[in-house]
Amino acid sequence: MTIKVLVVGDLHGNKPNIYFKDFDAIIAPGDFCSDSPRKYMFQALRKKLKNPECKTEWYDYIGKREARKMIEKSLSDGRKVLEYLNSFGIPVYVVPGNWDWTKDENSDWNFLRQDHYNALTKELSNIVDVHYRIIDIRDYQIIGYGISSGPEYPQYKEDLEKLKPKELAKRKREYERDLKEVSSLFEKASKPIIFLSHNVPFNTSIDKIKDKKSPRYGYHYGSLIVRKMIDEYQPLVCIGGHMHENFGKCKIGETTCINAGFGSYVNVWLELSEDKIKKLKFHKGEHD
Repeated sequence: MTIKVLVVGDLHGNKPNIYFKDFDAIIAPGDFCSDSPRKYMFQALRKKLKNPECKTEWYDYIGKREARKMIEKSLSDGRKVLEYLNSFGIPVYVVPGNWDWTKDENSDWNFLRQDHYNALTKELSNIVDVHYRIIDIRDYQIIGYGISSGPEYPQYKEDLEKLKPKELAKRKREYERDLKEVSSLFEKASKPIIFLSHNVPFNTSIDKIKDKKSPRYGYHYGSLIVRKMIDEYQPLVCIGGHMHENFGKCKIGETTCINAGFGSYVNVWLELSEDKIKKLKFHKGEHD
C-alpha cells in the first residue's frame, strides 16, 4: 500500500505554507516554538568557549523575569503551529526539538527543569508524539528520537578540553543510555522503518553548519545516535531537521536521509510503496 507524506521542517513559531495536496500523514521533526532567546544563547556560548570556567547562562543577560516572558511567548507560538497542523484531520507524527522546552535536568533555574513540551501537544487529537517510541503507520513503523542539537558526546578538541573528567564521564553515560534505548526500538521493528529524529546524522553533507554567525561555523553537528542507528540498522528513510542550511538529502548505505530544512516555505513530499521510496520531492517557495 502506498502512503503519501507531507514533511515540514523546523518552523520556529511560524505556520507552514503547504505546497502539496492529498497527503495521508504529516511528519515534523520538532522546533515548533519560536527562538527569540537565540542571540543571548550565542553570547553565552561564545563566552564559555573562551573561558570553560564561565557559568554565565543566556538568561543572565536579561534576567529571569524577562527570560520567562520570552519562553512563554515561544511556547504560545509553538502551540499555534501544532494546532494548525492538527487541524488537517490526519495523523501528525512529531518529536520535540531543542527549542521545544523539554526539561533541562542540568539547569540551575527551576523553571527550565520543568517539562513544558507536554502542554504543547495536550488535547490535540491528531498529534502523535513518537519520541522514544515505535508506532505502526500502515505498512511501516515510525521510530522517534528528538531533542538532540549536536553530537551527544563531544567530538571536537575544544569541547573535550573544557569538560572535566567527571562531566565527560556523565556525558558518556547519558549517551550510552540513550543509545541503548533507541537501539531497543530498532530491535523490536517488524516492518520497514521511517526514522524521525530532530537532528540529522553526524558527519554528512546535511549536518555542516554554514551560518557564519554561529560559534560552531564549519563544524559537523549532527547526531551520533542517529548516525549509529542508520549505520547499524539501515532504516528505509531518516527524516530530521535542526541544521537549517542543508535542505536536501544524502544517502548512507541503503538509507535516504532527509534534512527537512527550516521555515514556513519549505515542504518535502515523500511517497512510499512497499519497502521503497516511490517519490521524493523538495519544494522551496518564496521566503516570507
